[in-house]
Amino acid sequence: MHRSKCGDILTNLHGSISLDSDISSESDSCIWYISVANNYRIHLNFGALIMNNSQSCRSSSLLVYDGTPIGSALLGDLCTSSSRDFISSSNSLSIVFSKSYRDGGLSFSATYYSTFTNDQNVTLSCHSDYMKARISLSYLQSLEYSSNHVFLNDPQCRPQVVGDWLEFRIPYDGCLTIKQVENDTISYTNTLSTDSADPIIIYRKKLSQTLKCRLYQDTVVEGSYSADDFIKNTIIQYGLYYANLTFFYSSDYINPVYQYPYFVALNQHLYLQATLQTSDPALVLFVDTCVASPDDSDFTRNVFYIIRNGCARVQDYIHYQSPSNHIFRFGFNAFTFLNKHSNVYIQCKLVVCKEGSANSRCSQGCIRRRKRSANAYHQEEVHVVAGPLQLQHD
Repeated sequence: MHRSKCGDILTNLHGSISLDSDISSESDSCIWYISVANNYRIHLNFGALIMNNSQSCRSSSLLVYDGTPIGSALLGDLCTSSSRDFISSSNSLSIVFSKSYRDGGLSFSATYYSTFTNDQNVTLSCHSDYMKARISLSYLQSLEYSSNHVFLNDPQCRPQVVGDWLEFRIPYDGCLTIKQVENDTISYTNTLSTDSADPIIIYRKKLSQTLKCRLYQDTVVEGSYSADDFIKNTIIQYGLYYANLTFFYSSDYINPVYQYPYFVALNQHLYLQATLQTSDPALVLFVDTCVASPDDSDFTRNVFYIIRNGCARVQDYIHYQSPSNHIFRFGFNAFTFLNKHSNVYIQCKLVVCKEGSANSRCSQGCIRRRKRSANAYHQEEVHVVAGPLQLQHD
């Protein structure tokens, strides 16, 4: 049975989301990111929407965005729209609940499913450290081009033939890929275009595809139009950064823990390392929040905070020097929370920022405040889990 949460990241092709009145009354904002596999579209339906009182929509809002909350089109405001069904133009949707003051609030339940878009001549998939663009060989032939006539920004980056497709594997730090911060994503852009060695030929249309990966997680948006002499198309994929969370046996961070459950003694110092898997050297990893929970499927109730809003919540917390901006190392002592539960899991919310961004979450460090507005969620987040831990008894 699905349990109500204040926000979540959902990557399954189908699922359900709910918010109950107790959580909405306590929370100022919640964001649900739905980011499914590449080249799928999301169908979202709200089965129930209940206002706590007549003032609920004056104090609260429930919005659906076609992508991430900042910079994407607003598909609907549940307080003002009679529509309860929404379809994404990509593989990403966001639901944002926010409340301006304590009165009011609401509850809802929604389900979603995904459908594959199989009528594409050009596809794009976004990964943690590269994008993959594919163009149908039969489509190229219909335009009277061969693989030798297709180029990226960097002509030296060449494709390979994979089945019926011409495939480019484009690193984020190569092939003249352009990187920039766009609202609540870090985007990587390249261009797929056709050219002919014979400038006299003028009857063939040129192909120009803008390839854009927006990474907050893993996703897609498409839009196209045709001109007389160009076939232009912009393909935007939202991608998930991939990271892992690993225990180590000592502060030299040489020997990782491979076998779980990891048996530890009370007050034993634990060493954790969060690692971002990316080829982009200009990214910084920051640990915003870490909690311990006895349930690996619920990190919102009955939890113990180790780090909250970048601030250590345990007295024995140590931040260790890391060899790379992609690595965050820290440690703390095994706590009495382990005495109450047979298994304990650690979940950390990581934030990915562009290096040198003065206003990014990574540069802010510890924020000693309780409330966060919906507009504060403008960084790229990754959730990682390690465990379980078990207390070692003599």
